Amino acid sequence: MQIKIFLYTLVAVILASFRPAEAQRDKVYRVGILTSPGKAEERGQIKGLRDGLREAGYIEGKNLQLSIAEVRTYDELRSVAKGYVAKRPHAIVTSSGTATGIAKDATKEIPIIFIWGVSDPVDMGLVKSLARPESNITGLTSEPGAEISGKRLELFKEAVPGLRRVALLHNARGENPMHAARLAVVREIAPRIGLTLQEKPAKSVGDIDEALRNVSKETSDGVFIICSGLFNEPFKKIVAVASQKKLPLWNCFPEQTGGQGALISYHPDTYRNGHRGAWYVDKILKGTKPADLPVEQPAKFELVINLKAAKQIGLTIPPNVLVRADRVIR
Repeated sequence: MQIKIFLYTLVAVILASFRPAEAQRDKVYRVGILTSPGKAEERGQIKGLRDGLREAGYIEGKNLQLSIAEVRTYDELRSVAKGYVAKRPHAIVTSSGTATGIAKDATKEIPIIFIWGVSDPVDMGLVKSLARPESNITGLTSEPGAEISGKRLELFKEAVPGLRRVALLHNARGENPMHAARLAVVREIAPRIGLTLQEKPAKSVGDIDEALRNVSKETSDGVFIICSGLFNEPFKKIVAVASQKKLPLWNCFPEQTGGQGALISYHPDTYRNGHRGAWYVDKILKGTKPADLPVEQPAKFELVINLKAAKQIGLTIPPNVLVRADRVIR
């Protein structure tokens, strides 16, 4: 009798030891992605995130439900965020500064991981400090701060001999304080390096269309975009108009320089940010609190120059700039 009791007890202990592992294996983790308008699936950070999650053992449709809502306007982001929160996902991943701010307003409990579009999370009020977030938010910044916009403008001037008048496209919606900070830096740097800014504030795609109609070779020497997701969806049109009017175009994202025809960009690798973001998601899904995961900053920036675009507008990039490029598209 004692032997039977012992065996029953042993079997029960063994079965109990397997249950947590089985539950962990069978659990489906729900992660919502909140990003700026445009085709999210085509962005490097989203591809990197998916690859990183797959490498960590998450398979969409099996143990991972990844929701990506395509939006056409920033106003739609708020309803998407509310929808995510109502479904109580295990985490929300954001891929723009505005999206991160909207997610922050929507929940103080669900973990939020930003993988792109956030420059200064402390200034934005997302975290207490980079080392100690002390909130339900953490992730990876896309650049060290607004000052990098000044560096970009300087590089633009070096790459385009004779650049004097710059048509400046910038987001004027006011939802992300970093946009205003970037604009302030560009305004300060421009006169120092001999540039006159022709500001083209935009709150919608319609404003962008109007700005493009008023830009010409007779009035401007180039078009400079201050980084913002607002310009993602209409970017191909911006490239087409700039090329037609023979104007060099500065953009932020490497994939838009390489794949969509802009002239030059200086930015961290979007894919790498997304891939590293998967590490944060994995940690949080396994129980680590966002407050215990320090915010990371990009270690390397990539200067990409598109010689095909330069040839189309009859521009010769100076050799001293070409030699500094990390990648040249020929």
